[in-house]
Amino acid sequence: MMNNFLNDSRFKGIEPFKTKIWLSSPTMHGDEQKWVDDAIQTNWVSTIGANINAVEKEIASYIGVKYAVALSSGTAAIHLATKLAGEKLYGQARPNHGTLEGKKVIAV
Repeated sequence: MMNNFLNDSRFKGIEPFKTKIWLSSPTMHGDEQKWVDDAIQTNWVSTIGANINAVEKEIASYIGVKYAVALSSGTAAIHLATKLAGEKLYGQARPNHGTLEGKKVIAV
């Protein structure tokens, strides 16, 4: 794969990093390990479950809204935010069509 990158003219002048740049690494402090173990033991390794429900309620209360939604990743959050922004601007999508169909979306 690296050879393809180096030989592709679109990437001329771009050099790979000499060492890895870690975006983040998981860490466990306080009760996190207990909560992870509990999620695995109760088979709630998902986007639902008692802990997630509690976090959603606490966040909603803290920011003063009726609901909050915990998602599985930052990418999922971007997808949902884009969808909701599209619906706010253009209304709900027709069946089998996206709200932003035919529109250009740029995320930076």
